[in-house]
Amino acid sequence: MTAAGTEPKWKTLLTAAVERAQTESDLPKQERSRARRAEIVKAATRVFARDGVTRARLADVAAEAGVPLSSVYDYFTDKEDIAYGLPVPHVTAFLQEFEGKARTLASARDRVRLFLWLTVDFARRNQEWSRTLYLEIWPSVMVEKAVVREILDDYAKVLQELIVDGARLGEWEMGNPYETMTIFLGSINQLIATWLLYRNPRDVMKAASSSIERLLTLLAPAQPVAPAKPRSGRGARARTAALEG
Repeated sequence: MTAAGTEPKWKTLLTAAVERAQTESDLPKQERSRARRAEIVKAATRVFARDGVTRARLADVAAEAGVPLSSVYDYFTDKEDIAYGLPVPHVTAFLQEFEGKARTLASARDRVRLFLWLTVDFARRNQEWSRTLYLEIWPSVMVEKAVVREILDDYAKVLQELIVDGARLGEWEMGNPYETMTIFLGSINQLIATWLLYRNPRDVMKAASSSIERLLTLLAPAQPVAPAKPRSGRGARARTAALEG
């Protein structure tokens, strides 16, 4: 159980991830500069979703944003710089949305279920962004060197700690939380990618709900601890006699 007055680690990780990501996103100091940078990012999201990161050009991004190409270079060094920054504000928004909804849930199982379900729903609601993340960025080896690695690591670590928290609360056996987290994310990411590519399954949220319930069966309920049996023999009789005496 979590000690009184302390937060579970998943909440601490979530708060730290949001604060760090917001600092990264707010680099331009002037409000006008932040607005211009945000417009360029939105335009790049549309271009990358349409053309892919490999085929897209910075000139395409500038045209989509309605700004001179030089304005794009004021904020970004190249298209990869934009691409690998795209997940930061959206994953941050996802974590904030999850935190707000998770407050009302009493069980760790419901929090894990919400995290997985909301991952799919967030991708459904932000399809241009999710096409870039799940089909272009996440599979790329370049993610190892990009700022996006931090926010994606934070996302995975929050889910892992949700699994650990459930074991601490006695809802399931501890097992290997990293392995379980990897299975969960691999399954959910594959579902999202398949839907984005082929629109199959047609009803992605219905499929998500079914898949999540199957995944949750991996969290085996904790076995109750059997009461210790009294020992038989001379020692047990002696202890009984001492108590009776």
